[in-house]
Amino acid sequence: MQRTLTALTCLLLSAAFAQASSTSSGVSRDFNPAISVNGLILYASGLVEATEHDHDALRQDGHEHAHGAAEGLQIQETELQLTASIDPYARANVVFAMHGTSGVDLEEGYLQVLTVPRGLGLRAGTFLWEFGKHNSLHTHQYPFVEKPVAWTGLLGTHGLAGTAVELSWLSPLPWYAELLATTFPLTETVHGDHEIPPNSWGQALRLRQFWDLGERATLGAGLSWLRGDMVHAHNVEQRQEAEEGTRYFFGADLTWKWTGTGANPRQLELQGEWLRRRDVLPDDSAEYDGVYFSARARVSRRIWLGGRLDVFHPPQTATPTRQDEHADGDVTTWTASLALVPSEFQAWRVDWLYRSIGNEEGEHGIRAQVNFSIGSHPAHRY
Repeated sequence: MQRTLTALTCLLLSAAFAQASSTSSGVSRDFNPAISVNGLILYASGLVEATEHDHDALRQDGHEHAHGAAEGLQIQETELQLTASIDPYARANVVFAMHGTSGVDLEEGYLQVLTVPRGLGLRAGTFLWEFGKHNSLHTHQYPFVEKPVAWTGLLGTHGLAGTAVELSWLSPLPWYAELLATTFPLTETVHGDHEIPPNSWGQALRLRQFWDLGERATLGAGLSWLRGDMVHAHNVEQRQEAEEGTRYFFGADLTWKWTGTGANPRQLELQGEWLRRRDVLPDDSAEYDGVYFSARARVSRRIWLGGRLDVFHPPQTATPTRQDEHADGDVTTWTASLALVPSEFQAWRVDWLYRSIGNEEGEHGIRAQVNFSIGSHPAHRY
């Protein structure tokens, strides 16, 4: 840990010295990294620890995902990002993240080739895979403090991410239409509760499209698909056995945005996304569904209001080979959000949550978050 922090400190100091030297000497800084640090400070109250009931509802093949933050005031995450041109032919992006106050993880580190012909693009390394809208967002880019419940329960705590190779193709259609194909070695993160056989690879496809609807409105739509081998453990006459199968993910998303006129235009964004996971075993299968609908509005120069409904629909019946599934009913969460956003470098947000499972009485929660960035960071996703 100490060595990791020392290395990061040296990297920051050397990059800062390089940028300062190039400025004073008049040498171009085009190939020095743009460095940014993002910090998230969080206060959480209510819905802070998953109950045994929540664990059952959010269980994923034996892995229990406790959705929610710890109680009280805390450092939620600190992120260091470095982006630079390697040469005229490629760019690189590296993101380190510290969750809480200990442990540094490489969240992203990839090379992006810029000179592939015929509308093609190539990216290789470790990154958040292109699947839907929410999966590819970093924590500080979330439109609400927490991500939807189903995105944790179905995609895993860290989402669909890891070492991969991605090939993209920008079509010559009269509107923006891009097809992305990703291949990746499998891990146990979202593909089973036992070790995946070696040399197992998964595949993913995503189609994203955008249309201009006049001068002030746009519409975006996407379709996503992913598959990979899985290994599922189950009890057969009190003996623990593992069974190989295939896990599929399907997704669809729709986003409409409107921007007014003037120096401080009002804005409105409506977004919906659907997710399904299907586990197929030789003698059994199970389907999980998740969906959210959200609305966010910029009502004044610095004030945003938002609301979201998200629903996680687990399998409703247990079968002899899948005794870990529970028929507790849908997990439904309502979120209302108020945000003060002085600039793109800071935001103060308060979210109120109400979550219920099945027909049981729901619970309330509060999330208050400070989000700040320093340094030169790349633009957020549209």
